[in-house]
Amino acid sequence: MVIFRNVTAMESKTDRGAVEKNANRPYALGAGEGWVYDVGAEFIVKLGERRQGRRFAVLEYATDQDEWPGHTHNSEDEVFYVLKGALTFRCGNDEFDVDEGGFIFLPNGIEHGYKIRGGKPARLLVVTAPASESGSTVGWDGFVSGLETGAELRASPSSLNR
Repeated sequence: MVIFRNVTAMESKTDRGAVEKNANRPYALGAGEGWVYDVGAEFIVKLGERRQGRRFAVLEYATDQDEWPGHTHNSEDEVFYVLKGALTFRCGNDEFDVDEGGFIFLPNGIEHGYKIRGGKPARLLVVTAPASESGSTVGWDGFVSGLETGAELRASPSSLNR
């Protein structure tokens, strides 16, 4: 559960003065909350490339399907944190066994994928960030941007409709 309080007595300042009223606002999401897209697996975008306009994106999903042999992202790096399950990731010629609570960094431009181990679905938290060569100012046309611009939005966090 997430509880939101608007504390009007608190004033935010930066080295350039008070924060503008129309600047990005902080928000918190509970378990299972976010912008939900279903493209064979249900992806919950916690922080998007385009909607929130940040320089990284965060999503969560559960899967019982392998991504093998894999795919390549030319515009973004990926970080996976395994919330539940066990997987073998491949990145180029390297393989990594990553168990619950484990982390892996997958740089852009190298084919990568994963196999689920142990016969149980995996739940993953994924962070994507633009590759250093990416010069885009709104998103970087990565995986999350593709969800935000091309997949049907099934749900939005009601807590942000304040």
